[in-house]
Amino acid sequence: MDGGLFVLLLLSGLFWSSSALSRPYFYINTAMSWPDAQSYCRERFTDLATVDSMDDVNRLVNIIDAGYSGSVWIGLKKGTQTRWGWSNGENTSSQYYNWASGQPNADGDCVVIYSGVWHDMACSYKRYFVCYNGHSNTMVLSAKTWSDAQSYCRQYYTDLATIHNSEENNQITKIILTGWYIWIGLFQNSWEWSDKSNTFFRHWAAGEPSQSSGSGDCAGMTRANSGKWIPESCDLLRPFICHGDAKLIRNQILRVKLSCSGKCTLNDPPLKTAILNEISEKLNSMGLESETKIIWGTSEDGEVFHQEKTNTASLNKKCARR
Repeated sequence: MDGGLFVLLLLSGLFWSSSALSRPYFYINTAMSWPDAQSYCRERFTDLATVDSMDDVNRLVNIIDAGYSGSVWIGLKKGTQTRWGWSNGENTSSQYYNWASGQPNADGDCVVIYSGVWHDMACSYKRYFVCYNGHSNTMVLSAKTWSDAQSYCRQYYTDLATIHNSEENNQITKIILTGWYIWIGLFQNSWEWSDKSNTFFRHWAAGEPSQSSGSGDCAGMTRANSGKWIPESCDLLRPFICHGDAKLIRNQILRVKLSCSGKCTLNDPPLKTAILNEISEKLNSMGLESETKIIWGTSEDGEVFHQEKTNTASLNKKCARR
C-alpha cells in the first residue's frame, strides 16, 4: 500500500475460547458494584464466584492481581431465608438433628454439644471444640470463639466436626468432657450464593458477619488474612471474580475495522502478531489471558484482512451536486 493512502481493513474473525478444570475462576480487574458484577459474570461466564472449600479460597487468592490490596466481589449475598448448615459446606435441609428440649431458642447462630444434645449459642463465646480429619474426631482443649475454632480446625485438621447420624453423635459424645459446652460445625445465617448453589461453606473474617454492624449485604474477599470474607455495601466499586462451567467452551468472534495511514501490507505476519499481542495484553489486564486461546479466523481465500471497497461513483455524484 502507498504511504499516504487512508485504508480500512476488515478483520474477518478472531476466535477466543475458554475452558479449564472444574469451576474455572476468572479475575476481572474492572471495578463494578456487586449487581453490575453479577450481570457481567452471568453474561460472559456462569455467575459470580461460588466457593466450596479452602482449596477454592486459595485458588481465588492466587488469581487476584498481586498489586491489589483491596477486596473483590464473590457471589455471596445476604438473602431472606435463615438456614442451618455445616462448616464444611453441607446443607442440613434433610439431615440429622439432635437438639435438646426447647432448642434452638435463638440464643445464637452457632451450636455446641452438651451431654450428647445440641444447643444454639452466641458465636462470640469461647469454648473448647471438636475438629475432624478424615474419619476421626479430635477434641481441642483450647477455648476459642466459633470462628477462631473453625480457622484452627481448617489449618491443622479438615474442619469443625460434622454429625450426620446418632452413631456419629455418640462417638463425639464419648470423646468430649462431661458437663462442658463444646463447639461443633453447625451454624446458621441467611447468606446465599448468586448461582443458588446449596453449598454452605463460609470463610468469614473474625466477628463477621456482624448482626449489628450494618456494614453491607454483599461479600468481599481480600488477598490478605488468608482470603477471609467481609460484608460490604453492594454499591461499592470493586474488582470481582466470575466462575465458569467446566463443560462449557465459549467461542467468541470479534470483527474489527482497522485503519492504516502509513505503509501497511495486508496480512503481513508481523502486523497480525503485533495485534494479537495487544489483545493478549488487554485480556491479561482483565485477568482472562491465562484462561483463553486466541487465534485468527480466515475467510474462504485463507486471508484474515481484506481491504474495504469504497463506492467511488457514489462519492463523485455527491461532489457533482455541490
